[in-house]
Amino acid sequence: MDIDNILIDGLEYVNWNRDLFEKAHAGGLTAIHATLVYWEDTKESFEKIDYWDNLIQSNSDILTHVRKSEDIFEAKKSNKIGIIYGFQNSAPIANDIFFVEKFYSRGLRFMQLTYNNQTPLAGGCFEKNDSGVSRFGEMVIEEMNRLGMIVDLSHAGKKTCLDAINFSTKPVAISHANPAFFHKSIRNIDDEVLKKLSNKNGFIGLSLYPYHLKNHGDCKLEEFCEMIKQLVNMIGEDNIGIGSDLCVNWPDSVVMWMRNGKWTKKIDYGESKDKNVSWPKPVSWYSKPEDLSSFLSGMISNGISEKIAYKIAGKNWLNFMINHF
Repeated sequence: MDIDNILIDGLEYVNWNRDLFEKAHAGGLTAIHATLVYWEDTKESFEKIDYWDNLIQSNSDILTHVRKSEDIFEAKKSNKIGIIYGFQNSAPIANDIFFVEKFYSRGLRFMQLTYNNQTPLAGGCFEKNDSGVSRFGEMVIEEMNRLGMIVDLSHAGKKTCLDAINFSTKPVAISHANPAFFHKSIRNIDDEVLKKLSNKNGFIGLSLYPYHLKNHGDCKLEEFCEMIKQLVNMIGEDNIGIGSDLCVNWPDSVVMWMRNGKWTKKIDYGESKDKNVSWPKPVSWYSKPEDLSSFLSGMISNGISEKIAYKIAGKNWLNFMINHF
């Protein structure tokens, strides 16, 4: 099998239906890391897994659940999209380390230590003071390493990122963010973290979420590709993929849920400087899951070598996942 021609989006949050799945399938997607949970508690999170199990089963002609990396090869061979389960927060495990394995047994393969805020595990990027990784956080990372669940540092603070990179015995991921040298977003990652991440074979999935981009939804493909070239020069070509953070087919109320969850009665606007309660305008060149295929061509037409472009479009994610599950 030609593993070069594998397309993997390392994070999406899409309100999927049959039509959207068919379009992604027609666009050649091999695998998608799908966000199941943000602020949900333990019970709600198991219910989300039930929902996704049923969703995959009812679309089993074009979807398959990825529990091990071999399932991605199998998805490619059988012309299906592999769905990888991920949580964007550690809230579902509450204060109980035993839930890590219980969720793993149901197919969870990515978990963030935090979503912007302080958690029992670690400090979020929006906190005034980043606590770093806690004692409990270290034990959870150790358990995730043992099981083969990827530690995701998206939405974590800088100290937390450095602590987790140092403590984890397996490479960690920042599934969806961009370098801070490209755009000074709270969520984007500074040079020190990027270099330490790559020195331990860690991974960054580049984000297309408008607030993570220079000029937001008006960011040009050429600018994004220039950023990729600069990042390759900084950390090498093997530790970079796409984690688009596409949020498609949701009402505006959902973006406010992502920002506010259950933690505040006031309104938190996240990174919106103009207090926008609507979804930000996406870039025209990557606004739906199937656009990964045309983005691959766009990288090549903007001076990124074909070899590196194919790595970033999926091959690197595949190699990273092989070392975990």
